[in-house]
Amino acid sequence: MILTGKMTKYEVSARAVPRNLWRYPLLYRFATIGLFGLLAAAASASPITLSTLDLVGTSQLMPTTVLRLTPNYETNPGLNPGDPPVGDPPAGAAWTPNAVNVVDPFAVSFDFRMSDATGQVDPADGSGGDGIAFVIQNDFRGTSAIGRGAGGMGFLGIFDSVAVMFDTYQNNYAYGDPNGNYIAVNTRGTDFNVPHHFCTGGELTTDPLKAPDLPGVTCTANPSLSMTGALSPLMDDGNLHQAMIVYDPGTLTVYLDSALVLSVPLNLASTLSLQNGTDAYLGFTAGTRFSYQNQDIVDFSMTPVPEPATATGCLAGLVFLAVLGWKRRGQVAVKAISKFEK
Repeated sequence: MILTGKMTKYEVSARAVPRNLWRYPLLYRFATIGLFGLLAAAASASPITLSTLDLVGTSQLMPTTVLRLTPNYETNPGLNPGDPPVGDPPAGAAWTPNAVNVVDPFAVSFDFRMSDATGQVDPADGSGGDGIAFVIQNDFRGTSAIGRGAGGMGFLGIFDSVAVMFDTYQNNYAYGDPNGNYIAVNTRGTDFNVPHHFCTGGELTTDPLKAPDLPGVTCTANPSLSMTGALSPLMDDGNLHQAMIVYDPGTLTVYLDSALVLSVPLNLASTLSLQNGTDAYLGFTAGTRFSYQNQDIVDFSMTPVPEPATATGCLAGLVFLAVLGWKRRGQVAVKAISKFEK
């Protein structure tokens, strides 16, 4: 860029700052490396185009490029009006076409909307069902994997998976849902996943005196690693909500609308059987029946997270540059102005 005329008092010579910074060569190099590391990490954020996802079940791409996992009506109605629905409960899934690295730290973010409830709404809060799940999976079916709808939220039956549930309908004793508006993280390792939260007496239920809804399925640990209490506002209030899920080996953290709501101990490398020891598919599932709502994903992105040492270097670099710039901005500006005024 060529400068003409005199500089204002707020303009600084482009050459003056590096010349002063090189008086502190080690700190300057550390700051520069940290700064470039931060810029590189920011630049590597990768939006995932929803139209590139592999769709299964009721999932469809709407004209406005919104991914609708389930609509707010029964997709398997009875033969005649008033007849009960037939076949499996509606379920939708959408997966990245290729497996991605989930061993190194990463973050995913997505905006979602659940709206226009119909049918038998949740008596606890008047909302629809049943919710959306973000799922990490290496099921033998790959991008064709799909689970049971209704309370199964589309991931009940997906093997080798971890599901982050955004649940909007309080189901019965077998599931153990705490309320109708909460988030939970569920896994059964390489076995098929379930939305049930507790293992009681070797069965997936909160009440072993009542018949389980998955007879013959045994357990040794709670499928839920942890769950929130009742959240506010409702996740299916028709508004756009943002979720961010951050994974650092050993911990999975969930944010909703910029607020930290859940953190669970999790190591994906030891919990799942990953492709090449590193890779899995990422995506979404949803399910519904009797209580319906539109369950939409509006956008989706994945970002590698810098290692702690790199992040520290980035922060230290920025702080150093800011402090040094503050200390020297006066004399640098004066020298630059003097030069241009001669």
